[in-house]
Amino acid sequence: MHRINETNDEDSCFVNHSNKKEKNMKGLKRLAGVLGVIVLLCGMLTGCSGKKLYSEEELTQIHDVIGTVEQMTKEFQNVITDSLPTLLGDMSSSSDELMDFISTRKYDPNKKIIALTFDDGPSTDETNGTSDLLDLLEQYDSKATFFCLGNRLNDESAPLLKRMVELGCEIGNHSYDHTQLTRLDAQGVRDQIDKTNELIKQYSGKACRLVRPPYGDANNDIVPANVSQPFIMWDVDTLDWKNKNTASVISLVEKYKEQDWDGAVILMHDIHSTTIEACKTIIPELVNDGYQLVTISELAYLKGVKLEPGKSYWGIAEKSTVTDY
Repeated sequence: MHRINETNDEDSCFVNHSNKKEKNMKGLKRLAGVLGVIVLLCGMLTGCSGKKLYSEEELTQIHDVIGTVEQMTKEFQNVITDSLPTLLGDMSSSSDELMDFISTRKYDPNKKIIALTFDDGPSTDETNGTSDLLDLLEQYDSKATFFCLGNRLNDESAPLLKRMVELGCEIGNHSYDHTQLTRLDAQGVRDQIDKTNELIKQYSGKACRLVRPPYGDANNDIVPANVSQPFIMWDVDTLDWKNKNTASVISLVEKYKEQDWDGAVILMHDIHSTTIEACKTIIPELVNDGYQLVTISELAYLKGVKLEPGKSYWGIAEKSTVTDY
């Protein structure tokens, strides 16, 4: 019975896909026709515009051309409005996912940018958990990237993922259960990454584009053959996972902040209450010092870096190291 339902679903999907492609083709043909007419009319107008004086017949013709061009412009806009979403929907990524690459935020080019990243979460703790961190980011109009573990993604943590998306934060893949990927065979690696990707999509509504391997451990055996996303490492490890001390994390961040921190990727963990407490000092200080806190994808875009599958990025800015497997 299950296989019969599965086959029917596939047939239905095939029919819907075929109808969508047919609709797209009609939209493209319609668009081509509109463009052709506009080009023709503009050519006619150009042909008349070489004279200083026009006959009454030519003036009437020009008036008609202008009116027709205006009508064609409206038609062109309608075609774009009607066809573009379905054309994008026929691609491998949805239109929403593609538009994620185009940020609507305003950036001050005179300010430095930093990407705060948080691993191993999300934490559903009611006090000093991921929810408190999201409150803080929202308060200071800041964004961050959360590299989540698949085994923490469930109905309880789902509201956190949805809120991350609503606030413009980014969700990355940190494996399913923090297994060191280089100790697994190819199928094991795919299971860790694919299962977590599916859970991120299920609970956040967004496809995952980034991976951070546990312990920052990756090699040619697992990238790019088994992972279709870029591996994102870091510039600065706050050692919050080791010290679990609020003052220590704040002190380390303030130390590095004295250097040229523009474009830095900072590693922290939102499962430690001491880290959340430290962020209550770190985030306001960074913002007040003129830093803009952005996601990994925003950082890459603003620095002109294209993140590619099969590459491991120890940071994003020019000074960082990129490993091409």
